[in-house]
Amino acid sequence: MRSWLLPFSFLYGAGVWLRNKMFDLQIKKSVSFELPVVSVGNLSTGGTGKTPHVEYLVKLLNEKLRVGVMSRGYRRRTSGYFLVEENSTAAQTGDEPLQIKRKFPQATVAVCEERALGIPIMLIDEPELEVIVLDDAFQHRRLLPSLSILLTEYSCLFTRDHLLPAGNLREQSHHASRADLIIITKCPEQLTSEEKSHLTNEVRKKQDQPVFFSSLKYIEAYDLFQPAKKIDLLRVDSAILVTGIASSQGLLDHVRSKIRNVQHLKFGDHHSFTSHDVKLIAEKFRSLSTPAGIILTTEKDGVRLLPFRNFFESQQLEITCIPVEVLFSDPEKEKFDSFVWDSVERKLRESE
Repeated sequence: MRSWLLPFSFLYGAGVWLRNKMFDLQIKKSVSFELPVVSVGNLSTGGTGKTPHVEYLVKLLNEKLRVGVMSRGYRRRTSGYFLVEENSTAAQTGDEPLQIKRKFPQATVAVCEERALGIPIMLIDEPELEVIVLDDAFQHRRLLPSLSILLTEYSCLFTRDHLLPAGNLREQSHHASRADLIIITKCPEQLTSEEKSHLTNEVRKKQDQPVFFSSLKYIEAYDLFQPAKKIDLLRVDSAILVTGIASSQGLLDHVRSKIRNVQHLKFGDHHSFTSHDVKLIAEKFRSLSTPAGIILTTEKDGVRLLPFRNFFESQQLEITCIPVEVLFSDPEKEKFDSFVWDSVERKLRESE
């Protein structure tokens, strides 16, 4: 906590309280849609694993329904509504929407700052959509989702944080009561029943609010420019790990468990890579002491490095991406999936 900023947090909190109260009293209006809208968000600023959870939902819902994903497109250089294509750039769309489109090309992905305005345009583009997943929309109260999912990180629960700028909360913790369910993310794979019970009681803000526990698993790495080419990290001697994400320690620990010599080149979250940056990456790579080395990065960073493909290929350098996916324990996975499907199918029946 940045305690010297607490007076500013009080002022910030007063503004947040007033805004939420205006929506609660319906002075400011929220809109809803006939089709199911599933919102994924958090109370804090980044790092809770929103994108892997959005991808989990897309994969789940895509089994039966036509799925759309709507994001604001954080740090993109465009504005307004933009339909994401596989050949779009992160500068046009933001990194996470492009990542999702590349992984799920059958899904409709779009970005718009005003999600409540973007969804009608999205439905004009793709009138056959049956469900929409909203990325990072918990504070977007102009839109009333049919299912609201709130994420909080195991190592930094919203109940133990403070409002901006002293802490990382975007609104007071009691507003978690707006969520239909809460997921505690990035959990150790083995949590005791006693600890789960304690954490559930801590974060639950209304009676019968379900609380689930998820963890992240790093899966088989692949070549950014040739995704079909898989990379076995256990056969690598050394690596440069390039990250521009909010929380990189988990990935760094994973890579170091596979590769003996790892140098970490860390940039700010959502960093826009420049020609200078990619030259620095190449120089760092050439400084590795062993020839059997690779350049590693996240999928989110990978889409921001795509514009430099010609440079890397001219230097005969490959970029290896390490994907991450969400895991629930077997009993919890079934309960979570059922909760989501029950909500979506109930909304579909109501709209018939």
